[in-house]
Amino acid sequence: MDAEREQADVVETPRGKVWIVAKASPELIASLQLEEGMGVFAAPHYPASREKRALERIARGEESNIILAFNEDERIVGFVAIAPPSTAERWGKLSGQGLIEAMAIEVSQNWRGLGIANKMMEIGLRDQFFDDKIVICTGYTGHWDLESSGLSKQDYRRMLLEYLEKAGFMYYETDEPNVNLDSANFFSARIGPRVDTDLYSRFEQLLFKDQAWADFRGRPRRMSEVLGKGGLTMRKAPAE
Repeated sequence: MDAEREQADVVETPRGKVWIVAKASPELIASLQLEEGMGVFAAPHYPASREKRALERIARGEESNIILAFNEDERIVGFVAIAPPSTAERWGKLSGQGLIEAMAIEVSQNWRGLGIANKMMEIGLRDQFFDDKIVICTGYTGHWDLESSGLSKQDYRRMLLEYLEKAGFMYYETDEPNVNLDSANFFSARIGPRVDTDLYSRFEQLLFKDQAWADFRGRPRRMSEVLGKGGLTMRKAPAE
């Protein structure tokens, strides 16, 4: 745990220093407290501490990765929770085989607008842990903190897509029913530089069950294209 703290990246913000750790251990998470502006993802009528226990549990997983941000007061001000998807989901067919999911991204309401979310992704994803993995991230409007942010659904969507593009994610079409329940929902993925062609092929096969979507196969798009700000840039082929 002490080694984790010593190796953490230190980020200067107008509110003070923030330490960012990738692959945070359950012990490090347990040693910290949640900052009072955290807890957006805790279930209704449950204390925010439930969220911290969930982070500790996820961190124990071999293919999980909690990217953690904490301040000088030893309080968690942000996290990105990455873990294998549930086997009950379509993407769960590749759970444990190199496909993982960014399940939750949160920054304390008191620490937003300071670049912490971008720094967590930037620092976390440079870890070699991600090089041979596909990281998916699904945007569901029902999970968005629209009330606290003051943003409209479309503006919040734009913010998330721009954030994910900076982290190397691409926009993928899919016929997965939950993604298509709301036109503002989206599905994205980051393909690690050492993802083999077999894993990528199986991932592509999961995107569509309905042949009517066939025109979208193999055509990931940059977020800027989806948002109408630029042309198409195709992904690099995965490593042979």
